Amino acid sequence: MHFRLWLQLSVVMAVFPVADARAQEFARFAGTDIPPWDESTTKTPRLTNTRPLNTFTPIAEDDRPVVSLAENSSMLAADEEPSPLEAMYSGRVVDSLEQFGYKLFDKAAPAREDAMPAGAAQDDFILSIGDEVSVTLRGQRQAKLSTRIGGDGLLVIEQFDPVVAAGRTLGQVREELETAAAQLYNTSLFISLKNVAQVNILVAGHVRKPGRKTLTGFDTVLDALEAAGGIEKTGTLRQIRLIRDGRTTLIDLYGLLIYGTDPSDLTLRNGDKIMVRPVGPTVAVAGGVKRPGIYEILPALEGNWTEPERKSQRISANDLLDLAGGVLSTAQNRFLRMDMSSKGTENVQDIADPLGRSFGDGDILLVERGKERRAGTVELSGPARTAGLHALGDTPSLSRLLQQDTELDRATYPLIGVIERWNKADMTRSLIAFPPLLVMRNEYDRKLSDGDRVHLFTHEQIKGLHPSASMAEKAAPVMEGGDEDAELADLDPLIAEFLNERCVFVRGAVRRPGSYPVSAGATLETILAIAGGATIDANTRSVEISRALPSDSAPGSQRRLNIDLASTAAGTTALGAGDTVRINQKYRKVEDNHVLIVGEVLNPGTYDVMPGDTLGSLMQRAGGLTSQGYAEGVIFSRVSERKREEGRFKSQARDLELRLAAMLEESDPDKKPGDREIASARDLISQLRQAEALGRITVQADPAILGKHPEQDMLLESGDRIYVPKRPMTVRVAGEVLSPAALQFRAQSAAREYITQAGGYTYNADKGRAFVVYPDGSARPLASSGWSKGSFVPPGSTIVVPRDPKPFDFMDTAKDLTQILANLATTAIFASAIGDSN
Repeated sequence: MHFRLWLQLSVVMAVFPVADARAQEFARFAGTDIPPWDESTTKTPRLTNTRPLNTFTPIAEDDRPVVSLAENSSMLAADEEPSPLEAMYSGRVVDSLEQFGYKLFDKAAPAREDAMPAGAAQDDFILSIGDEVSVTLRGQRQAKLSTRIGGDGLLVIEQFDPVVAAGRTLGQVREELETAAAQLYNTSLFISLKNVAQVNILVAGHVRKPGRKTLTGFDTVLDALEAAGGIEKTGTLRQIRLIRDGRTTLIDLYGLLIYGTDPSDLTLRNGDKIMVRPVGPTVAVAGGVKRPGIYEILPALEGNWTEPERKSQRISANDLLDLAGGVLSTAQNRFLRMDMSSKGTENVQDIADPLGRSFGDGDILLVERGKERRAGTVELSGPARTAGLHALGDTPSLSRLLQQDTELDRATYPLIGVIERWNKADMTRSLIAFPPLLVMRNEYDRKLSDGDRVHLFTHEQIKGLHPSASMAEKAAPVMEGGDEDAELADLDPLIAEFLNERCVFVRGAVRRPGSYPVSAGATLETILAIAGGATIDANTRSVEISRALPSDSAPGSQRRLNIDLASTAAGTTALGAGDTVRINQKYRKVEDNHVLIVGEVLNPGTYDVMPGDTLGSLMQRAGGLTSQGYAEGVIFSRVSERKREEGRFKSQARDLELRLAAMLEESDPDKKPGDREIASARDLISQLRQAEALGRITVQADPAILGKHPEQDMLLESGDRIYVPKRPMTVRVAGEVLSPAALQFRAQSAAREYITQAGGYTYNADKGRAFVVYPDGSARPLASSGWSKGSFVPPGSTIVVPRDPKPFDFMDTAKDLTQILANLATTAIFASAIGDSN
């Protein structure tokens, strides 16, 4: 029985020496000798980078060449269609996976102009029929000649016996010729390869350009595959067949791609055939590895002992990690095996044995990265020169972290910083306030813990805090601002509220009143320094401090202190959260109060004003009116009135815009405005948005009248602008007339006569609402009874014919459009005059 079993095994090994022969072939091409693959080999379990078994002899980690991840990236290019194999694997995992190694042939090598490569041929180069060699003789005989190896394989040189060259190395031929030359008197021989004979090979199978290729003896298998356009993703990289003289050599490109060995770089011979068979069994590696992708493995060895359902070799998780370059992080990772059953269901299981050969064709190794955790560090954030991570051993306290003259700069807010600490016991985050200023002065210190984050803040961040506003109210402006708002957006909302709860409020005669968060050791001196100091008009003998009483006092209780800084040092008055500091003023703050008067006065220009100054006194200071000054036509413009008028125009524009939008949504076609009405409404809205406000106030400016009636003399305010025009002899007609113009004043002419002289009404005129604007700015409608028989129109007056609001009848719920149109017309009349006064 035992003899029969031995005989069967002997026959099988004789007929199918696959396992041993394949391993020995790989070793021969790699320049090494290895024993046959034994699946029973065991090692200490570990999940580290090890080379796949049954390929090449393992080499030390330090000896492995580095493979470029850029060339062998496992992420699919955006413009490349995935292969069916890639689509299948990518559909089973989240990542997009690419077949490994096929980018080796993406970049075509430049064509060689000469058959000979750069550099001299080495002595181990095997000569063949058709190669041309150069022979040089020196000494008694001087000669230089070239000759080819003939079809009989002989190299024939004059005066030398023929030498068998084909199939021998260049070094062997050189040695034989040098020996023959040594028998001649005083003669030396030198031989070199001049040209290489071309070889014809056949590349077939799964390549982009199969067919016959003409190369040289210097070219290799890789050159032939490159000449064929590279291997298709449907072709194998691990079982490329080189057929030479009836013998087949298997070439595995993974040795080159992964380990840097070059067993595939065999030089070609005439008649060689390269066959690229279909891609073999594959596995995939996804997740937290350095080179995720789809990898080809070898098929199962055939023999009587092979399991029938087993189509590929079985490899371990360790082998797959080696193919994928190892894990990204050494943190605790999870290793999962995903395999597909014959019923189409996918099974997922944790890998218990990293060296167990459980992975076969179609399986996926999924590496889920463990989350890294820092230990033994503190982090400093904010305006510090060494912001970032610090070793806790080097900075165990605040004083060591914030070293004097090395950390804080002018942008740092000195009264409060925050230590953010994670409490492991209750799994919550706590915030601890500290005073950076006192830390720098070595008057305060605190021990730090592992994982603490120390926050420093800028003056701009503190300036952006609004204790009275909710977080929702602060969020909107923060996201729309510039660099300052960007800093506020980075501020943690919890920390912002923490700072707001610790504010001291500074009001009164200081340069930067506001709220300032403080920590331990804050004094009146430091608060006033942060607030820019007291102003020149501050009453430092009466500083009022309102202080909230301790929490055990009655709710709402407060205590108010009055401090005289002349007798009490500000540095001795401690302040805390919730305190309010107010410094009273000794006198009215200095302000630049001035008015502008231009036009027909003797001394126009800017004049300062004091409380009680009037228009009459200003005109006296300006030297009075010139001989051409027209007191009845003075235009008096005030800042507050201009702002109100601008607001009114904008409000009217918004109202019209909303009404127009509502009418456009009207479903009733009879109520929906037409194109002409829509265009008119949009034109009116544009005019209202662009209208320049005058802010004109009707005043009495005649010095004679003001002398008799001082109660009519207008009190001045800062920013008032006064324009005194020349005495006119015209009456202006504006608005919806055919020819708006300034017409010569005639005492006997009535308003309607001036309109007739201006060409009469236009089609869009609102005749019933025409009015006259007197030189002093007052107005009166033409339709009143006083105008029916004609009335006196003084020189400098303006007759305004407003636009008919009929095109806007569809907006029946809008504001009084007649008033809007009249205001626009009046504004247009005096805008140029006010503009000239600037």
